[in-house]
Amino acid sequence: MVRNVADVYQSEQYRLATQNTKNAKGALNILSNSVRTRGTDSVHISDTAHKFSKQSIAALIDKSANTSAQELSFYFSNYNNMEAILYAINFGENVSCGYNPDFKEYGVISFDYHGNRQVVPNYAVPKINSALLYGICAKNNSLVLSNQSYYSWTTSSGGRYAWTVNNGRIGWAASESLLAENTNQKGTNYKWEMRKASNILTALAQGKSLYGYDKKDVLSVCEKVGLTPGFISVDAGAGTHHYILRENGKVVNVDKKIEQLNQINWLEAGYQEGDIFSVYGKEYAVDSSGHINVSVQEEFTSTEIVYPSREI
Repeated sequence: MVRNVADVYQSEQYRLATQNTKNAKGALNILSNSVRTRGTDSVHISDTAHKFSKQSIAALIDKSANTSAQELSFYFSNYNNMEAILYAINFGENVSCGYNPDFKEYGVISFDYHGNRQVVPNYAVPKINSALLYGICAKNNSLVLSNQSYYSWTTSSGGRYAWTVNNGRIGWAASESLLAENTNQKGTNYKWEMRKASNILTALAQGKSLYGYDKKDVLSVCEKVGLTPGFISVDAGAGTHHYILRENGKVVNVDKKIEQLNQINWLEAGYQEGDIFSVYGKEYAVDSSGHINVSVQEEFTSTEIVYPSREI
């Protein structure tokens, strides 16, 4: 069971005390009124709004963003709904972040919402207390994660971060990762470490090839979440995918291998009707059509395939 994000919101990190919230609402009202009064689609910082703190008027956005009042409508409507803001960012479509690195507080996170582009000021993005999230952990070599849910990931340095699961994509929550400080690829680096782990787990969760990944990295990431050599399965909102994880980190896609075996006409390949194939410990005879019928739902006892001998 995964906790609702409303239960893990870290209110003390929202950085808006009661008075600041009151001031921010005033700034947003000024913003809304100034837009309607001027009859323009652009957002401006009025003279009156300048009396509020930079955080309070961050909704007035990086000038280069060319943000409109309509693009801020979601934020205005959900000003006090932190869960809705997090959901839109972490499980929305076409999510991105833009800001001037020297003036980060004026940036925004943008996303598509009901067919319209929407933005939320960077300063207003809620923080998630990852310490209250369940870790990503397999049981009996099966990793099952709830779709559109939050989990935690602990790096090699001991840092704990909020991760999301979204239709087979497993990785650092966008609400956190998009606003993280930039780092380079050299040395021990939590961002690159998490990106590598995210890519490997996502490939497994979506049934994609792991070609090009270092086998040691694959083995390390799998073992980190409780997947050990042998038959493994991963379900993270994009269907269940079955694999064999070898001791050296090589991964065999069992689903695709079984599909391939079932599609081949073994009579045309030189085998005889009744010839027995041993597929992962289960025996299957070639039928009159030249096929074998292996099911991925079997309780396999071996990680090997043994082909019958044939006359050449």
